[in-house]
Amino acid sequence: MSRRIGLVAGMLGLGLLLIVARLVHLTVVQRDTLAQRAAGQYRHRETVTLQRGAIVDRNGRRLAFSVGAESLYVHPAKLPADVDNMIPVLAHHLSLPAQQVDAILHSSKPFVWLKRGVFPQEASQIKALNVSGLDSKSTQRRVYPYRTLAAPLLGFVNVDAHGLEGIEKAYDRYLLGPVSHTLGERDGRQRAILIRGGAQPSETFRVRLTLDTTLQYVAERELERAVRHSRAAAGSVIILDPQTFAILALAQVPTFDPNTPGDFPPAARRNRVISDYYEPGSTLKALLVAAALDAKQVNETDPIFCEHGAYRVGGHTIHDVHPYGELSVDGVLTKSSNIGAAKIGERLGKERYYDYLWAFGLGQKTGVDLPGEISGDLPSFQAWSRIKLVTASFGQGVAVTPLQLACAYAALANEGMLMRPYVVSEIVSSTGEVVHANGPTPIRQVIQPETAWRIRSLLEHVVAPGGTGRRAHIQGFRVAGKTGTSQKYDPQGGYSETGRIASFIGMVPAEQPRLVILAVIDEPKTATYGGVVAAPVFQAIARQSLAYLGVAGSAGEGADIQWAGSPHFSPAKLSAEPAFSPEAYSAAGEDSLAGRSTDDFIGLSLRAAMRKAAANGLQVVAHGSGYVTDQRVRNKAQTGEAVYELRLEADE
Repeated sequence: MSRRIGLVAGMLGLGLLLIVARLVHLTVVQRDTLAQRAAGQYRHRETVTLQRGAIVDRNGRRLAFSVGAESLYVHPAKLPADVDNMIPVLAHHLSLPAQQVDAILHSSKPFVWLKRGVFPQEASQIKALNVSGLDSKSTQRRVYPYRTLAAPLLGFVNVDAHGLEGIEKAYDRYLLGPVSHTLGERDGRQRAILIRGGAQPSETFRVRLTLDTTLQYVAERELERAVRHSRAAAGSVIILDPQTFAILALAQVPTFDPNTPGDFPPAARRNRVISDYYEPGSTLKALLVAAALDAKQVNETDPIFCEHGAYRVGGHTIHDVHPYGELSVDGVLTKSSNIGAAKIGERLGKERYYDYLWAFGLGQKTGVDLPGEISGDLPSFQAWSRIKLVTASFGQGVAVTPLQLACAYAALANEGMLMRPYVVSEIVSSTGEVVHANGPTPIRQVIQPETAWRIRSLLEHVVAPGGTGRRAHIQGFRVAGKTGTSQKYDPQGGYSETGRIASFIGMVPAEQPRLVILAVIDEPKTATYGGVVAAPVFQAIARQSLAYLGVAGSAGEGADIQWAGSPHFSPAKLSAEPAFSPEAYSAAGEDSLAGRSTDDFIGLSLRAAMRKAAANGLQVVAHGSGYVTDQRVRNKAQTGEAVYELRLEADE
């Protein structure tokens, strides 16, 4: 018996010892860990981000701002047994597929987001259903009230309000603002019962752009019309202030809606103006002639023999669209002769020509305050053979971004001074303090001011009657510019047989430029020449922009349109539905690119004109070759039947 008592006592003592040891381990060794776990069950620490700052245009119009929103979430294990009956209702209120809602509600995870960034009205409808296990968290939602307007430039944010592209990304640290924290306690059902500390959400820094919303709308409208009318694959437009290099408008087609960026392919969200490059073709001839004039290798009146349309260089033959004999340097630029440009390039020499192109900013980033910029492609002159020099003279073998070319021409308009382009003018705090500012930043003097004046004068002849850019002419204004038509490089090798890029870049007024405008149309189908496809885009945008800005023309004349005021922007809802009412615009440019009537043949090739005439039962008589530049209607004497006389011309 004593042994049994001793054994039981020993076992009890050992058990007591183990209990004491466990208590010591829990209260001493694991004290801090267990205290943290306990606190985690009823206390919570939440990160609070101040409401993301707004982005406004140069006139203070809000292009992007944040509003209060809620993010709905569920604890699937806590949902009621009859939750399946709620799936159609939830799907309807949240505009989500029923299958997606069903998958969320039956998830095996303890916590799942149902929908993030829901507007308060939408969230209140869901919470009114009083579904246990379904709750919400206060957050914010980014709103772009003009939807696609300037979307690639503005960029977009993710669900956590972090910038992913464009201005949103480049200035994220200002727009996002400081971070604060709140401490609180939860009850047994994880509902907040006490919150203390932290900052209340409020707008932080405001980013003001150089962009003008009105000019941006004009650029996008005319570009969209041009791309649609020419059945092109894409297009872009830049409007630059050559006195400061501030970007006034940056448009592209295709584009996207930053309110729902996930609904669009990556190609539509990419900012083509800074992230795509192309061979500029004949628009590079202006830089060539400017370099040759500045280096005193040619004068405007120097004769250049253009070989009657065919020039043999080693094993290659260079052709002109039209055969020319002797042209002056001025004529080479006006007629856009490849052979003439090749001979000017040979006079200048590859090293000197390369140095000027580099000085104009080719082959290097412009330094614009936007993410994703590339440097283009300017191969070293040491790798240039004679044929490489010749082709580079008329814009092949050298690749530029649209912004690079616009800046190079802006240097011609700015007395030869190249500057850094920028799109953000200033960042202002909530107290009105300017915490960051951009302004005109000179980079280098590329050519002498006198040379800049001379080249602008030559470029005026390009836009005059008889020049390839005559469709860019604006009544009452002196316009200087250059057309370009380039073959697209084929990744399989060589150049595409059908792919073309048509472009026009110009400055206006030529005597004291206020605007530099570049229009690039990628793979147009109805016509391929820059003078036919892109020059009218420049004209339509420039005419309206000059009227809007109140710029006087030559001898005090104004543009041949009247500006009735800026468009009325009135985003009625936080959901940012479109609110353009462009009735204030005059009809300027409507006849150049608007919807075509059945008897309008301007800009069509001969084949396309004949096909259209046959489809509409019209009789046509064609004179010339190339593309239709003029049309007249005469009636047959005997029958009175209408006959359309078409005049066709071939551009560069």
